Amino acid sequence: MTDKILYFNLRARAEPTRIVYALAGKPLVDERTILEKWETLKADQPLGQLPVFTCSEGTLVMSNTIARYAAKKFGMMGDNLWEEALNDMIVEACQESFEKLSSKVLRWKVMNIDPEPENPNVVIEEAYQELLKTLDFIKKVAEKRAKAFLICNEISLADIVVFVALQHAAVVYPEVMSENEWIEEFVNKMTSDERLKKYIEERAETPL
Repeated sequence: MTDKILYFNLRARAEPTRIVYALAGKPLVDERTILEKWETLKADQPLGQLPVFTCSEGTLVMSNTIARYAAKKFGMMGDNLWEEALNDMIVEACQESFEKLSSKVLRWKVMNIDPEPENPNVVIEEAYQELLKTLDFIKKVAEKRAKAFLICNEISLADIVVFVALQHAAVVYPEVMSENEWIEEFVNKMTSDERLKKYIEERAETPL
């Protein structure tokens, strides 16, 4: 059976796993649903949430668990326990930062789920500063490693998750992609990878 991920027609939480498979050159059934159909599917899903990943070994839920499984499967979690831990740390830092960005800004400004806050400009700026704080932390970790990519000399899950987070943030903050020289260099390295470039060119257009 071909590995499959079920998610909404968005990049968001399923995107790191999709990119892992694209970089590995391995098939992944990318099944997407829409909100109107989700209610009929929800009762049949573990924990009643997405994404849901299925493979010959069984079923996984929780987006980071799925992404880590895929990254380990294809050798994208580093070469030793320490590099794996550093990958985990950056993934968790990005997850926490994205959760804040989503709850404070994306849900009302992009997805139209929540009402606009009374002080939208202040909320947007505060969320941006929190994002930059996380990126600065990742930058310091990467500079200490002094590798070709964040943790290793090859693309690992940390690189994928940071890249996805930057693309999400750029929907509201396009300036983030050129916020500083380090971010520019990182984005250029990622988008210079022919496998990732092809995936981006061919993927579905979605708001996030």
